[in-house]
Amino acid sequence: MEIVKTGGVREEFSPSKLCLSMRKAGAPRDVADTICRTVGTKVNPNDSTNSIFRKSLKYLMKEAPDVAARYSLRRGLEALGPAGFIFEQYFEVVLQAYGFTTKRDVTLKGKCVSHEIDVIAAEGSKRFLVEAKYHNEPGIKTHVDVIMYADARLIDIVKNEPENNQKKFEYAMWVVTNTKFTDAAIQYAKCRGIRLTGWNYPRGASLEDIIADKKLYPVTVLPSLPKLLLPELAKKNIILAQDLLTYEARDLVRMFGVEKDIAEKLIREVAGMVGN
Repeated sequence: MEIVKTGGVREEFSPSKLCLSMRKAGAPRDVADTICRTVGTKVNPNDSTNSIFRKSLKYLMKEAPDVAARYSLRRGLEALGPAGFIFEQYFEVVLQAYGFTTKRDVTLKGKCVSHEIDVIAAEGSKRFLVEAKYHNEPGIKTHVDVIMYADARLIDIVKNEPENNQKKFEYAMWVVTNTKFTDAAIQYAKCRGIRLTGWNYPRGASLEDIIADKKLYPVTVLPSLPKLLLPELAKKNIILAQDLLTYEARDLVRMFGVEKDIAEKLIREVAGMVGN
């Protein structure tokens, strides 16, 4: 039975692939297998991967809401954008949760030209210049030319720093993306000492790992979150799902005009996904 991926590409529906995606998110084998069997009976020819994902997420929310947060993380990151929070704004909050002192949207003078830096992250004597590369489709990878360009910017900026700063601080480039890096990008970064954080990289400290470790899930992982609400949350600087833990349903109704049943769903989802 063929299903349709994002972009219109067709492929055979694979129950085992669906099970594996849930197990990678942390679902116990018995839970993943049960949901796979249930969802498998409801999949029809030409169904989209998005519709299959939503069906799976619905059951996962009932059985293991904390796992559902990680399961929906990739799509939640893709949902960041101009209508609400931009990716670098979200990642700045992640950095702050890990103890970095940050500044966003900074212009630094280089030896040759000026450079706009997404985020500067300071930790002790280290100064990371963070380059955030956001993609709204999972198949798009970050290539070696992006890493080489970031490297050149670092060199130009450091050359313009006063000599005492160059001795005092350790400057480094940090490229972060919500998708994957190419092998060449990883090879170049290792050679040049550039820090990379992306989907499934590096092992044990990938983007999804550092987010899940402190439950720093963006509000966009919440299944019942209306898209029209995202800009309003942005105005209140509510970026993380855990930011909503201090609110009650009536607060969301009053502050954002959300319908009562939607507000109650959101509060339940937040409690289940990040409340423990």
